[in-house]
Amino acid sequence: MEFQCPYCGVGCGLYIDEKGKVKGNPEHPANRGDICKKPLYLPKIYEKGRILKPYIKTENGLRDSSWEEVYEILARKLSSLSPDEMYFYISGQLMTEESYIINKFVKGFLKTNNMDSNSRLCMASAVTAYKLAFGSDGVPCCYEDIDDADAFIFIGSNASISHPVLFKRVLNRRRKEEKALIITIDPYETETARKSDIYIQIRAGTDTALLNSVLYILYEKGWIDYEFVFKYTEGFEEAIEEAKKFPPDVASEICDIEVSDIYLLANIFRKSKKLISFWCQGLNQSVNAVMKNLALINLHLATGRLNGKGCPFSLTGQPNAMGGREVGYLSNGLPGYRDVRNEEDRKFMENFWRVRGIKEKPGPTITEAIDLILEGKIKLLWVVCTNPAVSLPNLNKVHKALDKVFLVVQDAYWNDTTEFADIILPASTLGEKEGTMTGSDRTLTFCGKFKEAPGVAKPDWLIFKEMADQMGFRGFNYESVEDIFNEFKETTKGRLCDISSLDYKSLPARWGRRWLYEDLKFPTESGKAKFHPVTLQIPKENGRFIMITGRLKNQWHTMTKTGKAQELLKGEVPPFIIMNPEDAKELNIQEGDKVTIVSDRGKTERIVRYGNVKRGHIFAPFGYPMEFGNPVNVLVSDRVDPLSKEPDLKYTGIDIIK
Repeated sequence: MEFQCPYCGVGCGLYIDEKGKVKGNPEHPANRGDICKKPLYLPKIYEKGRILKPYIKTENGLRDSSWEEVYEILARKLSSLSPDEMYFYISGQLMTEESYIINKFVKGFLKTNNMDSNSRLCMASAVTAYKLAFGSDGVPCCYEDIDDADAFIFIGSNASISHPVLFKRVLNRRRKEEKALIITIDPYETETARKSDIYIQIRAGTDTALLNSVLYILYEKGWIDYEFVFKYTEGFEEAIEEAKKFPPDVASEICDIEVSDIYLLANIFRKSKKLISFWCQGLNQSVNAVMKNLALINLHLATGRLNGKGCPFSLTGQPNAMGGREVGYLSNGLPGYRDVRNEEDRKFMENFWRVRGIKEKPGPTITEAIDLILEGKIKLLWVVCTNPAVSLPNLNKVHKALDKVFLVVQDAYWNDTTEFADIILPASTLGEKEGTMTGSDRTLTFCGKFKEAPGVAKPDWLIFKEMADQMGFRGFNYESVEDIFNEFKETTKGRLCDISSLDYKSLPARWGRRWLYEDLKFPTESGKAKFHPVTLQIPKENGRFIMITGRLKNQWHTMTKTGKAQELLKGEVPPFIIMNPEDAKELNIQEGDKVTIVSDRGKTERIVRYGNVKRGHIFAPFGYPMEFGNPVNVLVSDRVDPLSKEPDLKYTGIDIIK
């Protein structure tokens, strides 16, 4: 039985063989049979730590319940609240059909936009930048473009461990093309950096200064592709005026890198036959995130590096964050890349769903919702397939909110968030249900069912279908998940993300052309791509060090699944941080010492390992759940990018106490 890997956003096609082993699907375009270590252990973790039945919290702890009872309680609860008093927080690990039905239930029938996804924590900045630059979301190229490119820039991405199959494809291209270059820009010499030809060790938070300075050089040296700029773009002059504030000597001081590094990048943009820039959370999780994204896109526009000459390629963090974006599961979204703020979009979905009154104002994002819970304005929070008790920023504040609100947790596994829950709903997981997911390059994969769910767990789509029936909502008479897919795909007809011609039997298949903007006509008012002037903002933080965070090699998010395989935990526990040896010696800290990390918001303990992280920085893996002590996100601020509202998870001032 074939399915998509449930971990990173590469979207690898996998299958279970007759012996129950997970293998890469050689026919799938995303991975062509390749596979990384994490999904190999899926069969081992299916039965571990599962939620087998519904539960209700009482004064004496949790008690067993039934589906009938919890549906009745939840229907009463939802009916007693105003639309603004309820909130739904869902996941980029759900199937597309599940995200669609929840979106329909919440925005169409409960009449509230109080809904967000954990993609707010990873992809919101890339989505916002793509829309500002190109007029719509969606990666402009696909994985095939790796196979004839000769320059690859990884900035804010440790793809070697976070998107390993994609990175192996890049390495394979370098083996075949001796002139191909891999460049990594990061404060920490990651595995990706160590495998690169060029490594630029930048100061955290300063990417915008670097990228503006590269644009400055391209302009000053006359290396701009003016034919492309004048014919297919607008806003160039304004972007250049801002870039002029960052000549190389200024940028090198801000970024703490050599001037020659900036010229090197400018030459790579000038000379390469085909350049692909990859980025992930190192750019997206920042108070300056959208500016960083736009600064990188500006370089592609300035040198005409789209289609056959290159691509700005945002790597999706989760397995189905792209599918969630297609159904519009963020607080402003509607299916088919529509937006609640657009009257035509609202009217279309109202007619399609046969409802009235979709709200035109986007709902609060998840970090804003935490504040509204603490203010008493949101009284019910329904969490689906995610673990905010570990993954959200400023966790001490989050835990107070989870304690205060009426919390519904719908998940396959017991996790840190279930500890706060008033009602727990058992959900089935990948392999126990059917549906589709969309990987980073817009390829849809059908995920088949190859085993039964334990206990009385149900697919997430069925839980919301039955809740809709319980509340008397019409329009949820689905007999199967395929019925939902067939409904959803009609909302995409004529849209950029059109999948209306696809069915389950035709998958895997990619929506859009190989190059999304092949004719260089963009869905903007002018039909042109847009440069944007990008400003630099570096937050002020107390503390001797800047803490940056990132993934562990063999773990996924908060270890809910991967942490149950002992083979994947080797070398990754006890929880650790990476320090520069020179910084450590100044504090008389030896490798292996336990230290306390303190910020203005909280503290935690970690073991020290030495590594090549930039002086004045530490690297902390973020995925450890509370069983290992306080997660690093107790230290992290909940400030957000002003445009994307994505939290600034990558820049925290801390002190270290031996």
